[in-house]
Amino acid sequence: MNPLYTYIHLPKCWDKRKQILVDLKDEKLTVALQYILARSQNLNLENRHASEHRYEDTDGNFCCNRFEVNHLVRIKSLKEVYDAAKFFLTNVEISTTEALGNITVREDYDTVGGDESIASFRLISARQSGIVTESNKVFYDKCYDHHALLDNRPCVVMATDTVDIDDLHPYEPKSRVRLDVSAVLFITEMPRVKEDEVTVIMQSVVFLKALSPQFDVPADALTAIGDGTASWIRVMLQSIREFIDAL
Repeated sequence: MNPLYTYIHLPKCWDKRKQILVDLKDEKLTVALQYILARSQNLNLENRHASEHRYEDTDGNFCCNRFEVNHLVRIKSLKEVYDAAKFFLTNVEISTTEALGNITVREDYDTVGGDESIASFRLISARQSGIVTESNKVFYDKCYDHHALLDNRPCVVMATDTVDIDDLHPYEPKSRVRLDVSAVLFITEMPRVKEDEVTVIMQSVVFLKALSPQFDVPADALTAIGDGTASWIRVMLQSIREFIDAL
């Protein structure tokens, strides 16, 4: 069960594609925030945390769900982390190729009328196991100066979900393993100890499903995709830290 999932069908007509992406934004960000708040309500967010669940569903698809709480220290502002996270996510194919050894190509990155908080994109990855994976995603983000669900405190919400059907770019199950990914990155501040520094709490959740393809794939190759989920979060944190330190 993926509580972040929304059925998405993108037609060929760009105007219709654009309208679907725009209409989904508020829903995706709201559901993402509500889920993260519910998931972490019994946790002490001053402590780091990681949990993971892997299983094979009734259709033979490999699934991996991972939730983490991490901290970034010596930060000047929440906006600084937002900019760094946005840079990482809009250049994710470069970071994952360099850090994980997968040759990843982003085949397109479409925004809506110059609004970079709404996008759709596809990633193709040639993995060290020899298999090729493909994913087709929508992406939304917003930096809130204050949010009612957080007693009017600031936060950043970034959410991705999978496109089920894309009439312009159909999946290729005979040659690629399809990866369905729903993910959230939620960023808040701890109470300030120093006026010019803040510690940032980064909560991340990933629901990943590798669909059983129409060709033979070794079981350990699919398991390795799950290993990459934790590695991807680590690479993201490292990249954000490096971006901020370079400012």
